[in-house]
Amino acid sequence: MDALDISYRLKRLGKTQAQIARELGVRQGVVSNVIHNRATAHGVASYIADLLEMRVEDLWPERYRFKPRVPARRMLLADTNSDGEVP
Repeated sequence: MDALDISYRLKRLGKTQAQIARELGVRQGVVSNVIHNRATAHGVASYIADLLEMRVEDLWPERYRFKPRVPARRMLLADTNSDGEVP
C-alpha cells in the first residue's frame, strides 16, 4: 500500500493527519513523514495501522519486516574451522 492509499483510507475514516498528530502529541509533519515512508516513528505507524485495522508490516513492508539477527559470536564460530582457527 502506498502513501496515497493510506491517506485515502484515513480520509474515508474521517481522520486527517492533523487530527492524528494532535491525538498522539506529535507534529503533523511526523505523521506525514511516516505515511510517506520518510521517517520511522513506530508509535505513529502503529496508531495508523490500528486505525486501518492492519499491521505495520503490511502497510510498510520494506521498513517493518522481520529480519532475524545472528549473534556475532555465532557468526564467528561458523567461520572457524575444526581447529578453532579462523580461515
